[in-house]
Amino acid sequence: MQVIMKTCNALLAMTLLASPLSAATLYQGGSVIDVTSGQALDGAAVLVEGERIVAVGAPADMAMPEGTQVVDVSGKFLVPGLIDTHIHFMESGRVQMDKMLQMLDSDATEEADIAWMKPRIPYSLTRYICSGVTTAVSLGGPLHFEFEGRRIAQEQEVAPRILVAGGPIGNSGFEWIFDGKPATYTGDTEEELRTLVQGFDEKDAEGIKFGYIGSLPGAEPKLTVEQFAPVLAAAIDEAHQRDLPTLVHIMEANEAHALVNTGLDAFAHLPFDEPASDEFVQTLVEKGIATAPTIAVFQSIIEVFDGDFEPNTIEQACMDPQVMASYTDYADSWLKQFYFWLVARAYNFMLGDSSANVADTALRIEAAGGRLIIGSDAAHIGTPHGVAIHREMQMLEDHGLKPVTILQAATINGAQVMRVDDDLGSIEAGKLADFLVLDRNPLETVYNAQYISRVIKGGSELDRQRVR
Repeated sequence: MQVIMKTCNALLAMTLLASPLSAATLYQGGSVIDVTSGQALDGAAVLVEGERIVAVGAPADMAMPEGTQVVDVSGKFLVPGLIDTHIHFMESGRVQMDKMLQMLDSDATEEADIAWMKPRIPYSLTRYICSGVTTAVSLGGPLHFEFEGRRIAQEQEVAPRILVAGGPIGNSGFEWIFDGKPATYTGDTEEELRTLVQGFDEKDAEGIKFGYIGSLPGAEPKLTVEQFAPVLAAAIDEAHQRDLPTLVHIMEANEAHALVNTGLDAFAHLPFDEPASDEFVQTLVEKGIATAPTIAVFQSIIEVFDGDFEPNTIEQACMDPQVMASYTDYADSWLKQFYFWLVARAYNFMLGDSSANVADTALRIEAAGGRLIIGSDAAHIGTPHGVAIHREMQMLEDHGLKPVTILQAATINGAQVMRVDDDLGSIEAGKLADFLVLDRNPLETVYNAQYISRVIKGGSELDRQRVR
């Protein structure tokens, strides 16, 4: 009976949330944003057959099959589906997940947060579609969370494409057990790390996340970051032999400087403690290494605990309401308000103005012609599933990055790093029909990327209003 009910529910969801299109659909009259050039093709048309784009250009030049459905998008702007290169299914986004708050409040436990989070994954996936994110990369964590998130997404109609980067694989000295399973995978020799890479390849991971564990509270690394660099280089070589892209976690500038020559494809963060050196930036450009600033993640945590979190337009429309409620309803007594104050002070002390350090480096990467990607690090507090990509993009613009740079980072650059740019990342003939129809021009400001009229994934238009 449960199997029958699940099947019926799945069919009902598909009927309600996905609009079946005819054999071909023409989206006509809008401005198509070419993210490779940063230019807009006004009054253009996009012809979709099945799940792929077959033509982009002037409507008069389109050879439309008989029975083509025409959708008028005049005055709108078409952009590729957004790509978030850094999410975790093991994180809830609620204040109850915070380790410091859990130490203060006996009712806020990891076990209770996990119990809330596990059955929430199917709903969390819909938050990505609501936010215009059609592809997301799970960047490490317990297998039963991250690979399970991918499995659910593959079976669920209203969900982004999920790619899993196995890991994080790093040096020993910090053991993290989450929900009874390892959340990190460690070793100090080339053989140990190569074996871990092989294991994730056998599980059909689409990439590998590496990292250096050094400055975390309680960490006791046996290797310095300089000693770990050649070990990491061997592990990255193993991943590349298996055609797996590699993204590396760092937190501090000395870690970034020590690991930049290991052959990695991308950094999953920019340093938070201080701006990276000009030499580091030049090396990124010369080697074609992409970087995800993750400028919003810590600033947003502080804003939530300080009571300064102001939801933007897309967050008001698409953010998980139970996550939002934890920001405002949890501190319902003077004692819990005091807990919030203490946690905020601790983060301010530890992190300072980390966003300024990140922005400094990101601006110099942009000026040097380097590649940025967008990774929100969802779902931390203040950067919950789906909507977090917009807070990341908006904060980068607030610090001076150009809208076109940010839009490229959120689309084609992410696709290139994950080696899926043959299918994703731009609106081009032959690629999968993953794109958004926006009410406003994102080349004027990335704030306009939150005004989403339509979401098309794999040629199917998903009913975003019903998802909201």
